[in-house]
Amino acid sequence: MKNDTILAEVVRHGLQAVAEEMGAALIRTAHSINIRDRRDFSCGVFDAKGQLIAQAEHIPVHLGLIAGVVSRTIENLGEDIAAATMVVTNDPWLTGSHLPDVVVIAPVDAEDGRRLGYVANMAHQVDLGGFAPGSLALGTVDITQEGLRVPPMVLMRNGTVEHSTLALFKLASRTPDMVAGDLLAQAAANTTGARRLAALIERTGEERFHTAVTTLLATTEKRLENAFRALEGRKGQFSDTLEWHEAGKDVDLTVAVNLTITDGTLHADFTGTSGQVAGPVNAPVFLTASCVLYVVKAMLDPDIPSNAGLFRRIVLKTPERSIVDAAAPSPVALCTSITSQRITDALIGAFNQIRPDMPIAASTGSMNALILGGTDPATGRSYSYVETYAGGQGGLTGKAGASGVHCHMTNTANSPVELIERAYPLTVLDYGLIDGSGGAGEFCGGLGLRRTILVNADSVLTVHLDRTRHQPWGVMGGSSARGSRIRILDADGERSLPGKSTTSVKAGTTITMETAGGGGWGNGNKRV
Repeated sequence: MKNDTILAEVVRHGLQAVAEEMGAALIRTAHSINIRDRRDFSCGVFDAKGQLIAQAEHIPVHLGLIAGVVSRTIENLGEDIAAATMVVTNDPWLTGSHLPDVVVIAPVDAEDGRRLGYVANMAHQVDLGGFAPGSLALGTVDITQEGLRVPPMVLMRNGTVEHSTLALFKLASRTPDMVAGDLLAQAAANTTGARRLAALIERTGEERFHTAVTTLLATTEKRLENAFRALEGRKGQFSDTLEWHEAGKDVDLTVAVNLTITDGTLHADFTGTSGQVAGPVNAPVFLTASCVLYVVKAMLDPDIPSNAGLFRRIVLKTPERSIVDAAAPSPVALCTSITSQRITDALIGAFNQIRPDMPIAASTGSMNALILGGTDPATGRSYSYVETYAGGQGGLTGKAGASGVHCHMTNTANSPVELIERAYPLTVLDYGLIDGSGGAGEFCGGLGLRRTILVNADSVLTVHLDRTRHQPWGVMGGSSARGSRIRILDADGERSLPGKSTTSVKAGTTITMETAGGGGWGNGNKRV
């Protein structure tokens, strides 16, 4: 058993290296700033049964999404993926995400045709059609309005691009060359991953490799079980508010969760959560599962491996046709940028009751997405600028929250000002942290940030903000943080925009986005 455990650990690091190298290949070959520089993607490695055996530390929201995508895709196809074939899909009820998150899957086979495993990656494409540039518009009531939605289709066959599939994506997009380049970069990343996985299995020996994987998954499950057994019988319940607007009125949607730890297993029950709405804040159930996995890792064991063993000690219950378990064809564009963060905050609030010794205050509460698109007058071609803005991290036990960082379910990088101004008809006028935006406390919340952009072309603006009416909460007597806001200045003067909106703006308009800070931890009078 000792030797099996040692071998499993060696194989674990080898598999992690495969996933990380896939990511490096995607960065080197991607065309868009969104993938190449912001790094909005994730890569995973799977065994011959389609079980996740390794995932690179890329985007937390993708953890529970990519984990089951291979098995769900095969089930949808009704047969296994053919050898030397890559398939592509962006169906939210297979991927668990919104339409721009496109998944490419490749099988890995031995020379004699035996299936060794699979590799896959999920990457955010900058535009796949729909109401507005970026394919993340407000005002949609049906997923058909959000852009191209494709079932599993062949992208590569025997090393050759399936041009009809590539043409479909190009025809749907306002930025066809960008999307085509990024799709082929995803295929290239899988080629790298398949080669590296096959080499790892050959070095290890196929039988020893499969034994090591079995041990790895069982060890991960046992490690999580032990963490839960240390908290046996504990419970936590919390509700948080997702901001919505319909019929001309502000509406508060509820994300409610009840956590119970019994017999080394976590039961997460979302009964009491609001029903799905005629708007794009609905989430497929796989995204909700991803949030649960993330919070379990963050609150109990951040170093636990990301593989299928994580799922074996978690039982999820969600109300059907709710914002945490939406049914097709409901729109889902904001499921990652907004809904995932609110699910996460509700889970953290409940875990704060299970772990009262180490509570965490609420962070910025949104991925704070700003999307602009139109025709670039310098090139005469369409452009699509997609970025999520950082905010303040909530205060922690013994530590202040970080300022100007991507929190929880997002882990993308900052787009440098120079790249924004070189690639898009945009000028960055101001960029910095907002003094006083973090919640006060013994350990203060981190600061949100402000960015002001001059738009140099007639464009369509889409905003994904939350925490505009309900501020990020503090814990242990800490204060709430300042909320988020967005303003524009044009020929008609300065005015605020709703936190979730799509609107046209003229050249010469300035947009100022201010993200929320993090809540404070503890009574501020105790600060040293």
